[in-house]
Amino acid sequence: MISNAAIFGSISSLVGGSPRRVAWREIVSEHGLARLTGGVLAASIALGGATRSGYPGDALLQFLAIILLIVALRDIVISGSVRHFKWPLIFLGSLALVPIVQLLPLPVDLWSRLPGREIISQTYTLIDQPRPAFPLTLTPSATYLSGLALLPPAAVFLGTLTLGYAHRRSVSFVLIAMGIASVLLGLLQLAQGPNSALRFYEITNKTEAVGFFANRNHFAALLYVATLFVAAHLIDAIGIMGQSKLRHRADANMAVPLLTWLTALLMLTAAQLMARSRAGLVLTDLALAAAIAIGMTDRRIATSNPGFGRLIVGTAAGIILLLLPLALYRILDRFGADPFADARIAFARKTISAALAYMPFGSGLGSFVPVYQLYEQTSDVGLTYANHAHNDVLEVWLETGIFGIALMGVFGVWIVRRTASLWKEGSAAIHGVDLGLARAASVAALLLLAHSSVDYPLRTTAMMTVAAVALAFLIKPAKSDARQSPRHGMRRRPRQLQDGGNEGLRHGRSMQSPSAREAWVAQGDWPEAWRPMAADPTRPPIPAQPDDAATFAEHPERDSAAG
Repeated sequence: MISNAAIFGSISSLVGGSPRRVAWREIVSEHGLARLTGGVLAASIALGGATRSGYPGDALLQFLAIILLIVALRDIVISGSVRHFKWPLIFLGSLALVPIVQLLPLPVDLWSRLPGREIISQTYTLIDQPRPAFPLTLTPSATYLSGLALLPPAAVFLGTLTLGYAHRRSVSFVLIAMGIASVLLGLLQLAQGPNSALRFYEITNKTEAVGFFANRNHFAALLYVATLFVAAHLIDAIGIMGQSKLRHRADANMAVPLLTWLTALLMLTAAQLMARSRAGLVLTDLALAAAIAIGMTDRRIATSNPGFGRLIVGTAAGIILLLLPLALYRILDRFGADPFADARIAFARKTISAALAYMPFGSGLGSFVPVYQLYEQTSDVGLTYANHAHNDVLEVWLETGIFGIALMGVFGVWIVRRTASLWKEGSAAIHGVDLGLARAASVAALLLLAHSSVDYPLRTTAMMTVAAVALAFLIKPAKSDARQSPRHGMRRRPRQLQDGGNEGLRHGRSMQSPSAREAWVAQGDWPEAWRPMAADPTRPPIPAQPDDAATFAEHPERDSAAG
């Protein structure tokens, strides 16, 4: 009876017109938003590997990001999720204000009193010209480009934020697929040699694989982030097989995802040997150690055959033992002569001196190169130059002053607390692979921050966008999935509620099945949630169904049996 009424409700809603069409547009919008988010993420990884802004690909990414921003913000407003995402939106707005404020023109007298502006003021005095109204930043063009560079990660962050868990899994598949594609591209780069046409940037590492990037360190960063997401899916496959073994229902099809994810894990970790990045090798070892922790804290694995737990530990430990000697060799080879000869230490010292000189408001986003050169000595000048501080904390301090310090402090406190919450007890609303992905994302964000203390992976559009995905995974979605598969730890909704009962759920009405006497007598009224919409007079009438109300009125014995 329930299924027939559900069918009747679905057909009558279709005949009634607008309610079902609205529902269909909502479904299309949700799937379309997921596809758009995944598309911008893939495009950002493919086109955003440069270490500076201003490439032609950046314009395309920013155009796509504006579209995604509009769609995501519209979804947040229409769905009533503004309150749920209040703090992420406030933080994102604060980030956007930094380049906007730095580009506002200031009165001449106020600007001349700011620290670090003496050289420019003296220059205008020497040429006997009046000083124009300058903005806060010393490099307006670079600050403008830096502000535009925030569009793709902000858009992907909001796009991922609005998705439910099922669509977030799809976004993780896109990230993993781009990581695998980058590995295959790196293999071709090595096969073709230093002058390969597949190296997309003129200034790059000629003897190592770089994938879609200009720098091997940033290629390595994508690899260890993708490794964590692959590990989460591998652990999910192991957990499913382990639970099925307990119920004696495992079959050959369950081994396919397990072998697929295991192959992907081996590919991504082996690719670190092609990149030969010291930071990448060390952080990949830490990522694999985190994968062991994710697996051992998975409840399905803890309650299944102990052999599956040993499989996780053995696989990850074997890869760690493979990579650790090479990582140590690369580190000792670089620092063997003089530990203090590394240029990063000199970069850090001069950046700190410049940051103190430009306190409290900073020198402006994108101004690192010209400002740093003011603090270089003649002996420092050579064939290379410092394009970044190789320490993002120091570089943000120099360019944004106290504002950047405040935002970094707030962000640091939040990510530590959120990570501790996810690893301590998880959440009642998140299970299975979704919990594993959230924990993997938390580790990925922390590893990227650690990497940023010795390099600048987050200065590329690609890795900023990847980091945005990881941060969005840490935040609980505002809407639950309409259909959750049991393999991911959630109960499947009854089919009649998925199809015929959607309209009632959207209006907040209860979908409890009515009793036979209440619903099926000939003169009775339909329950409020199941009443059909007014039919279109131009459409033909709906033919009588075999089990409709009239049929039940003619068979009271079936009515009493159903009751």
